[in-house]
Amino acid sequence: MDTKIKLKNIQLYGMHGVEKIEKQNGQQFEIDVEVLISRDLIIDDEINKTVNYCDLYNYIVHLFSEKEYSLIETLANNISMSILQKFNVKECKVLIRKPNAPIKGLLDSVEVEISNNV
Repeated sequence: MDTKIKLKNIQLYGMHGVEKIEKQNGQQFEIDVEVLISRDLIIDDEINKTVNYCDLYNYIVHLFSEKEYSLIETLANNISMSILQKFNVKECKVLIRKPNAPIKGLLDSVEVEISNNV
């Protein structure tokens, strides 16, 4: 059996986007991350044997902030693949929302979802 760890609605400000205004002014982003781990990692009730979600959160913030991306698809994929490499997880799903995407029209947000596994 497996266990999921979810970080919901991480809110970060970044300079990601295709449009010049997005790169100059930046905008708010919302990120959901879900990782799948083996249930064996939680049996002993030892934080050092599982995925520490504080460490996971800090790593996501680091990856989000270290580089500017034109495509949130690329950013989401980079976060997902990097988490798979750094943490003991079987699968990682990343969803990134842009609540203020520069679209002439009414919508709540634009979002991209990427899922990768080992």
